[in-house]
Amino acid sequence: CALPISHVGGSGTLDGVRVTDAIPAGTTYLPGTLKLDGTALSDAADSDPGVAGNSGIDVALGTLAAGSPDKAITFTVKIN
Repeated sequence: CALPISHVGGSGTLDGVRVTDAIPAGTTYLPGTLKLDGTALSDAADSDPGVAGNSGIDVALGTLAAGSPDKAITFTVKIN
């Protein structure tokens, strides 16, 4: 799955931006596959911005200013 975050428009900033996505029924999240902009994130609630498991993913992007570069969140599920 890929969740592209593109074109932050306007002239201000967005604080506390967070992306969540539920793992679809009939699939299972494959541990260790969560990435932000190609960089691996651990699945645990720790110092990196991502958390993932069979219920879904949660990635904290923090503050995004107008004109911020695009972000890409990816992870893999298998069909049961």
